[in-house]
Amino acid sequence: MNYTFALCGNPNVGKTSLYNRLTRSSQHVGNWHGVTVGKVEKEVDINGDKIKISDLPGLYSLTVYSQEESITRDDILTSKNDLIVSVCEANNLARNLYLTLQLLELGVPVLIVVNMIDELTKRGLFFDSQKLEERLKVPVLTTSAKYKFDTSELLKQGISALHSSKCMVDLPYLSKLPIGKVQDIIAPNIKDSKLNKRYACIKVLEKDNFVIDKLQLNDEQKKNLNALGDTQSLVARSRYDYIDTIVDGIISSKKKEPKKSITNVIDKVVLNKYAALPIFILIMSGIFWVTFGSIGNFLTDLLGYAISDLSNFVCTILKDISAPEWVIGLICQGIIEGVGSVLTFLPQIVIMFFFLALLEDSGYISRLAFTTDGLFGKIGLSGRAVFTMIMGLGCSATAVMTARGLEDEMMRKKTVILTPFMSCSARLPVYTAIAAAFFSSGNVPMIIGLYLLGALMVVIFAAIFEKTPLKSGEASFVMEMPKYRMPTLTRIFQILLNSAKNFIIKVGTTVFAFNVIVWVLGNFSFTHGFVALGNGESVMESVGSLLAPIFAPLGFGNWKAVTALISGLAAKEVVISTITSLGGMGEIFPDSLAAITFMVYTLLYVPCTATLSSIRREVGVKWMIFGMMLQLSSAYIVAFAIRSIIAAFIKSIMLGIIAVGCTVISIILLGYLIEAIFKNRKCIRCVGACERCK
Repeated sequence: MNYTFALCGNPNVGKTSLYNRLTRSSQHVGNWHGVTVGKVEKEVDINGDKIKISDLPGLYSLTVYSQEESITRDDILTSKNDLIVSVCEANNLARNLYLTLQLLELGVPVLIVVNMIDELTKRGLFFDSQKLEERLKVPVLTTSAKYKFDTSELLKQGISALHSSKCMVDLPYLSKLPIGKVQDIIAPNIKDSKLNKRYACIKVLEKDNFVIDKLQLNDEQKKNLNALGDTQSLVARSRYDYIDTIVDGIISSKKKEPKKSITNVIDKVVLNKYAALPIFILIMSGIFWVTFGSIGNFLTDLLGYAISDLSNFVCTILKDISAPEWVIGLICQGIIEGVGSVLTFLPQIVIMFFFLALLEDSGYISRLAFTTDGLFGKIGLSGRAVFTMIMGLGCSATAVMTARGLEDEMMRKKTVILTPFMSCSARLPVYTAIAAAFFSSGNVPMIIGLYLLGALMVVIFAAIFEKTPLKSGEASFVMEMPKYRMPTLTRIFQILLNSAKNFIIKVGTTVFAFNVIVWVLGNFSFTHGFVALGNGESVMESVGSLLAPIFAPLGFGNWKAVTALISGLAAKEVVISTITSLGGMGEIFPDSLAAITFMVYTLLYVPCTATLSSIRREVGVKWMIFGMMLQLSSAYIVAFAIRSIIAAFIKSIMLGIIAVGCTVISIILLGYLIEAIFKNRKCIRCVGACERCK
């Protein structure tokens, strides 16, 4: 038979980890709110039964406040799920059960899975799942999705619960609510709304705007409902009172629990208002030093030597068999060296993703959002925007989707269009290659400076927008602080494997294809064929030369630089492979100053097409175009300003050196002149005959 199971629960209870275990998937997980921002589903087979399992975004209640939460609510209300798997966390059972009760109020089959049971065991606590099952009359399973467990058993229990579970579970607290009175008032509207009758009545008592709007109540009905009093508080209080009775004695202690947890000890330091920001800067600086310093460079150089040897080996073979010049150039320079120039940075990409995953899974990202909420609030954003910005360090296309959790619509749109200013991992090969070529002794500070510049642009534009009609509305920031957790070895291996796989797939498809296209267009013309020997102008040179003068004020006004920037619209990794296939750094950058402005422009100009597509889906075409114009103009202005400042600084230094040099020389010459005058001066009266002159 075919079944559909939906995983539902509060944020940060391990739904995605459970989904990955059940479906053998590798969806992104993290120890912070808002990791899952859309519905993900996959079909599995268990003893001949096909089960489609979906992972839904987290929410605290069926009364929603953000776009991602509405995805879950709508799926539960409209989709034909055979079973709702309500995932709870063992450490926060009472709070998690608040959502579970709302699911039971809907009258749908529910299986409760209590996750992270291992954390209770480590603290010497026992969870009585049988007692909870008896009190709720709903099947209850305990597990730890972080570690391996019998997934087939859980799915079997789900099918069993589906066949044996009663849809309308008896919830005693409902008798205390004036549901009958509400039903009498809204009865004519329920049928047209296609809402569950009991759900509609309870949500009206909770003053849920979504349900009230859907019912299309008239003024008389609203007046009669208001006469019932503060029913919203009554519903919440009734649920929590019932939860207190069912969780009593569920968790018991085998030994005395320590007074202070490691989470509280660490939080006293990392949440300190004076130390929080310096600690974050130190952490990120350490990550950059490891990624771009001796360890990252050693691994990158090692892979680079291997690719270089491969290129030399292939070139030798092609020359020995007298292959045409253009074939040798295409394979060796266009493919192996071009694609290899990007592939060599695989170790640094993996290291960067590894550290970002540690920050996410440990729970530190939530603390960072908390500590920066005050600053971000002053510029029209919130601490939750930090989640999106930090994700932008990995992949901008994925990051912009996490902004769905922002309640204020204007804030969400601004976060989406500003996130691409955060330097994504695809730009790493560009920075690393150029910085290593021109600033070998100071490449790490240069790269760190670029990352800081991207973050500074976010702050500047957010502050500017707040003084315009794009001002954000008032938004509340409520966030759960998860406990600190260390990823398992399996999780670490999965992170490294996925980041390496995704990077290699990108290099082997997008980068490879565009590199071949760029090399062919850069070495062939419509009329002269192969033009690498100087017998004509290539197709790319003809096109690129038209745009090159625009970038002349930035110091790289040549067609090869323009070609590299255009190719970067497909994927930013293609920028450095294009530079390599078109002759290398020396052919594009006349000096180190041009290299600096090129890196700044690459940091700030339009993101890749995948990110643009994500932005369009999230905020629409108009906002996407607005973001592109903002990025192109700011990239040019900032790059030109930095070039002008550095040039003026260098010029002033040179003028200063010349002035000091001229002064020193003048003093020396004056000294010699004075000495000569006094040494050769004669007395007028004796004409050199007196004792003084002698």
